[in-house]
Amino acid sequence: MTFARLTATASLVAGLGLLGAGTAAAHVGVSAPEAEPGGFAVVTVRVPTESATAGTVKLEITLPQDHPLAVVRNEAVAGWDVTQKRATLATPVDNGHGGKVTDYVSSVTFTAKEGVAIRPGEFGEFKLQVGPLPHTAELVFPAIQTYSDGSVVSWIERSSDGTAPDKPAPVLKLSAAHDGAHGQPAAAPETASAHRDSRTQRRLAEVALVVAIGALALSAAPKFRRFRTRE
Repeated sequence: MTFARLTATASLVAGLGLLGAGTAAAHVGVSAPEAEPGGFAVVTVRVPTESATAGTVKLEITLPQDHPLAVVRNEAVAGWDVTQKRATLATPVDNGHGGKVTDYVSSVTFTAKEGVAIRPGEFGEFKLQVGPLPHTAELVFPAIQTYSDGSVVSWIERSSDGTAPDKPAPVLKLSAAHDGAHGQPAAAPETASAHRDSRTQRRLAEVALVVAIGALALSAAPKFRRFRTRE
């Protein structure tokens, strides 16, 4: 095998690792770098359009029912209408200011106005200010994405056996979840799918490195033989 072919093989292996990371990043996801239990945070919902022929025209985000948030405010988005749906709570929750609330925002829907869409090859971001955040490791925000051709993608799946679902529900990791029994900080556990993805990419990188070293060794061998011949 020539040096050029070995180099191409190394590039292909490395590219496969990047492809795996890019595929995961193509899902609807949520993030909030400073999300901590007991505080407020701005949650960013990132929505990529995966269709090659239709644009995203609607996104419905379901708020956690098991950990209802007393305060939910949406950012105004140009070209999009926003509606909030409320539900009654069986048990009132703290509003973060010494009071209690008896209902909560159960979902927020962003709907594009006429002529507006997140087109193929683009992504959009919608922001929610929420709180107080509960003392838990993570919050799940199931989402329903609707395209201009009428097709619907439900990002609502959760893994029960450690395998990565095809349409995973967006999950927000809280940066300093507390143990309810002892009040001690506890890091949010890494999901099985995230651990598996990280391990796979690490192995691919190791293989690419070994291939690259082998290519360099084969390339240098003829020069070394010529040098020994001169001696």
